[in-house]
Amino acid sequence: MRRKAHDLGEQVADAAADARIVTDIKAKYAADPDLSVWKISVSSDQGHVTLAGTVSAEGNIGKAVALALEADGVRDVTSTLAVKPNS
Repeated sequence: MRRKAHDLGEQVADAAADARIVTDIKAKYAADPDLSVWKISVSSDQGHVTLAGTVSAEGNIGKAVALALEADGVRDVTSTLAVKPNS
């Protein structure tokens, strides 16, 4: 029983850490005029971040990944971002 409670506690802590990571990354995107928080989906699982959606230029993919890597707790970033002009 004690082990299950410990495991549950770790899962809650991981979920809270992942939520903080996502919030931090989205705040960085909201502050950047070249990136749209509405067109980039951010998810995190134990610090492994995935970015999906569209950006307006090729260079913005690298910018989005770099900003995500700056967030505390991020272990790595996987991007499936695509370029869609005027996005």
